[in-house]
Amino acid sequence: MGVKFGVCHHVLPGSGVFAPKFAKAAGLDGMSIEFGNYQEGFPLSMRHVQDAYLEAQQQYEIEYPNIGMSGFDWIPFHAHKGSAIYQIIKQALQLAIDAAAYMKIPMVFIPTFGVSTIETEDQFMNAVRMFQYASEYAEKKHITIASESVMDLPRQLRLCEEVRRQNFGLFYDSNNFFFEKGYDQVSMLSGMYPYMVDQLHVKDGKAGVLAGSLLGDGDSDFAGTMTFLKEKNFSGWIISENLYGKQPLYQIGSDPLPALYKDVQRMREAIS
Repeated sequence: MGVKFGVCHHVLPGSGVFAPKFAKAAGLDGMSIEFGNYQEGFPLSMRHVQDAYLEAQQQYEIEYPNIGMSGFDWIPFHAHKGSAIYQIIKQALQLAIDAAAYMKIPMVFIPTFGVSTIETEDQFMNAVRMFQYASEYAEKKHITIASESVMDLPRQLRLCEEVRRQNFGLFYDSNNFFFEKGYDQVSMLSGMYPYMVDQLHVKDGKAGVLAGSLLGDGDSDFAGTMTFLKEKNFSGWIISENLYGKQPLYQIGSDPLPALYKDVQRMREAIS
């Protein structure tokens, strides 16, 4: 497979509306797609939205490596069985996996931030069971399930041990651990690497601003992450999640795309 480069559609100008066009213009191989949130009815669950993305895929000759479920920032992924939201979460997972199968997208990744942040043992075990459910449903459709969180390394590894499904793995991000917890990014990458899926996020930030610096200009040791990946002969997707449509990377009245172009160049140079 080698290394492919992508971007998250929701970080691009216009809230992702023209993302396939922008990804192509930047010379990227593809982009991840956001499933959407509960309040909006999970837009990517709708067949006409799926077909629109497939049409754009053909038009711009890009790939969709994953579907992201950031909507769990607002509804708790680790909800108790029997709670009002529990069945909605299971339905959302089914719909996302069904969308991935229909669109021939190989992965659904589940971030646990916001109200889905895993802190207690009870939340951890509820999340384990939900990941098991998602993995079992996805396995029938040849889809991989990935977990993205800022849990410490022992809990990351324990999650894999508890879920124990062949199509489940960890999703690394090059800024989140330092920004949220002060953890060393490369140490986290090194420990997680044997359990990781073949996709990851890169972004950078400084002065307490997440994803607000060009790659390598922040304090998250982007260079260290890329050096580690290069030494490991990483094969898979490196996907930028810098916030190109928001300040400080974007200033009102300016063109936000040159920042994306610079980051694409930096990704390629760092891994070559």
